Amino acid sequence: MSGSFLPSILAYSSFLPSIFVPLTGLVLPAVIFAFLFSYIEREDIA
Repeated sequence: MSGSFLPSILAYSSFLPSIFVPLTGLVLPAVIFAFLFSYIEREDIA
C-alpha cells in the first residue's frame, strides 16, 4: 500500500519547481512589500 503511493508522488512532482520558484521569487516578495508598504504608511501603527 505505502510502496505504491510514494513512486506516484515522485513521478508527478516534476512540475513543482516551475510553480514554487516564481511563487517564492516574485509573488511572495510582492505580497510582503505591499503589506509592509501599507503598514508603514498607516497613521496609527499602534
